[in-house]
This record gives sequence, C-alpha cells and structure tokens, in this order.
Amino acid sequence: MIVRAPASTANLGPGFDCAAAALDLWNELHVEAGEHEIVVEGEGAGELPATDEHLAVRAFALVAPAGGYRFRFVNRIPLERGLGSSAATIAAGLVAGAAVSGRDYASDELLELGLPLEGHADNLAAALRGGVCLVWKNGAGPHTARIAGDLPLAPIVVAPPSRVNTLKSRGRLPAELPHAEAAAAAAQAALLGAAIAAGDATLLADAFHDRLHEPYRAPDAPLLEELHRDPVEGQRGVTLSGSGPSVVVWAAKEDAAQVAARLAERHPEAQVLSLRVADKGATTA
Repeated sequence: MIVRAPASTANLGPGFDCAAAALDLWNELHVEAGEHEIVVEGEGAGELPATDEHLAVRAFALVAPAGGYRFRFVNRIPLERGLGSSAATIAAGLVAGAAVSGRDYASDELLELGLPLEGHADNLAAALRGGVCLVWKNGAGPHTARIAGDLPLAPIVVAPPSRVNTLKSRGRLPAELPHAEAAAAAAQAALLGAAIAAGDATLLADAFHDRLHEPYRAPDAPLLEELHRDPVEGQRGVTLSGSGPSVVVWAAKEDAAQVAARLAERHPEAQVLSLRVADKGATTA
C-alpha cells in the first residue's frame, strides 16, 4: 500500500491558526507486510528517527498495530520550513493505519486522533482533506470544514535553506493587541473567507495583509519583509507559510511560471516551487 499526503501552507495571511491550503507537493509512505522496519528516504533521511518514534509510525499505531509491517518513507516536503511536513507525515500514518484496520474513519475522527501528535489543526486538516480548510472551536472541538478545492491565485513557494523552530517563532507573538489592531485583523480574516468562498482573485489579494502574527515573525523570515518592500513583477500578494521561513508568493495562474522564474533569479539560494492547491488530501493507492 502507498499513501500520499500533501504539504500545506497555514494561515494564508490573516487566517492565523484557522486556515490552511493543501499544496501539490507530496510525501509517500509505502507499507507492506513483513519484517518490521522503518526506512526514510529523501528529506530528513539520516535525521528523522528510523524507529517506532517516527511520527507516522506513532500515528499508524493509534488505529492499528504497527508490528509486522515495513514502513518506507519517500519525503519531498522540506523540514521546518513552514510547509506542514509533520502534518503530512501524521496524516499518512493515520490513513495507512485506518486502511489496515478496515474501519472507515471520518476526517474529523482522524484529525482528533492526530492532534496530540501534531498540535496544528489547520495543517493537519488540509493534509487529511485537501483543498482549503478552516478550523474552529465551538464547545467541543476542533471542527473543520473544507470550503474550497482551489484558490483563484497560484501559490509559488520560496523556501530558503534556513529553518525556523515553531515554538520559538510563536514566542515572538505578543500576549495582547490593542482593540483597533484586533478589529483590523478580524476584518482581514473576514475578507479572506469571503474571497475564498467567492473565488475572487482581487478580494484574495486584498486579504493578504496580516496584523496578528506576520509582523512579529519578520525577524525569522527576511524574505517576507523583502517581498513586501520590493515585490517581483506579477506578484499579487505574499504570505508567510506557517511560522516560516518559507513564504508563498501569489500570482495570477497565467503568470505563475514567469513569476517563479523571477523569484528563482533573485533568490538562487532558495527552492522556488511553482505549485497548485492540492484538491485531495492523504489517499491510498
């Protein structure tokens, strides 16, 4: 069995801790019956644990016994770059375990199972369900909804070689905001939701202005500040991907290839990935 799980970009600017989109960049988990073994290839090889402490194996074990299976990981999502590598890993393990167990789990059930391992419901929802997802809490939660299969602008990821620790990045955020700042942030979040629901590229570009987290994380994400100050031709917006340091430059779909080329020329040290929103989440093959 092969399970493919997508990368994701969380927050989408003002949707802090509640919005994420799956990206067409995939990790693979190959599972076969046999001698218990964990093999990691690609991103994280020699760094991620080749033991039962691997996040995907721990996720698998939440729904099915992991003994008696060989796990081979083919990783393409860069680690600690704000692209949801851990969420994809956990989603792959959960979906693989569910397939082995023979039980039909709802996405929210898998989300609830995986959250103690992941902690970021927005990334995990996108990795499990694909498309653009929202996460919220009303009473018992979290609750999730997939609100779109695509976005009206194309995502171009610029991933620098440096890494960011999410906990340290979150430590930069203030405990409180002035009421006017909070009101402005709420307006931008409402605009983001309206733009996604309407599929309106102009509204979406206007929504990509955050007041809650991006200004405080700028020291860890110099690309974000630079591209705000000096956008490349064809850029319609730029957002920090998760806690960074990767950024997503948004462009009209017909301009994406040219914008990606300009970004690669300006930032030869970075990975520049012209992607699409992944319509599907983690799936078995």
